[in-house]
Amino acid sequence: MNEPVKVLEMIASLTYGGSQAMIVNLCRSMDADKVHCDFIIDHPELSGMKEIIEGMGSKIYVLPTFTGANVKEIKKAWDQFLSEHQDYQILHSHSRSYASIYLPIARKHGLKTIIHSHNTSNGKGFKALVKNVLQYPLRYRADYFFGCSKEAGEWLFGDKIVNSDRFYVLNNAIDTDRFSFDEKIREEYRKMFGLHDEKVFIQVGRLSKQKNSLFTLEIFARYLKDDPLSRLFMVGNGELRGELDKKIEEQGIGDHVRVLEYRNDVQKLLQMADCFLMPSLFEGLSVAAVEAQATGIRCLLSDRCDSNVNITGLCEFLPLKEETWVAKMKEEVALRPYVKEAIVKAGFDVKSTARWLEEFYGSIVG
Repeated sequence: MNEPVKVLEMIASLTYGGSQAMIVNLCRSMDADKVHCDFIIDHPELSGMKEIIEGMGSKIYVLPTFTGANVKEIKKAWDQFLSEHQDYQILHSHSRSYASIYLPIARKHGLKTIIHSHNTSNGKGFKALVKNVLQYPLRYRADYFFGCSKEAGEWLFGDKIVNSDRFYVLNNAIDTDRFSFDEKIREEYRKMFGLHDEKVFIQVGRLSKQKNSLFTLEIFARYLKDDPLSRLFMVGNGELRGELDKKIEEQGIGDHVRVLEYRNDVQKLLQMADCFLMPSLFEGLSVAAVEAQATGIRCLLSDRCDSNVNITGLCEFLPLKEETWVAKMKEEVALRPYVKEAIVKAGFDVKSTARWLEEFYGSIVG
């Protein structure tokens, strides 16, 4: 029997973030006799999925974090690592900011390289400008190019790459069985959090400027005045956690808002809720929004999100105006439809996507 293709997945951290969770789910859904995936990270402090990955029989390697001033250290570390681990055949990078530094090193060591675009913007400001400069060479550094959508590919790689035979759209697939709505789970989790008939809103994602977490808090505070029994759950970690906690205290709404760190039962929290909120300033084809739809929940997204994410008809895209969001939040919630078939048909089920990726990995090293 042939040995499995050995793949390094560069995912930066082990948080329960959208792209990280997706690629881990894909890796554990592939045939282990055909593909074996190990992982490279550069933020070991963010280790939420460590047990899951190790339980798959995969290894986790930690390489230096890029600081902007340690290019030589990065090059040396990657060169040494690949010299010591010569059995890997593919490097699939989901981290893009400094991938142009290590991709040529991987190619030098004979690995096939893939760079994967999971977004459509870096935002604004000096940091975004630096990232844009660092990322531009990527279109010349990899063998193959993936995007969560065509738009994500065009943003990072340009039209020429996207229109070539080296670019592929890899859907942000999910485990539809885990996320399909279950009334028993809804009742269990609402009871666990002391909920009865309250209307529950939920946001899942990093507590960051990109995800517009403070906007979520503001619109909920306004909505709460008309529906004082409602609740908001914000699931994630991030740099705005302290500011959010302060705002919650200042507005006196602590009894109505729960901020939960990343956890492995997001699918159950979504089933407990009635409306999913994603007022992001920019967003690729969001895994969290696909997961939310799979539970049959109504989804309100900003009009800056990739509209291709609306694979069930449950998504509405709104301008970032508080009054518009509050008005939509007041609308009655429809009965949860059965949407699993629609998600599978659209190509977002992890099983079929894993089979495709498994075959792709095999084809480029054969």
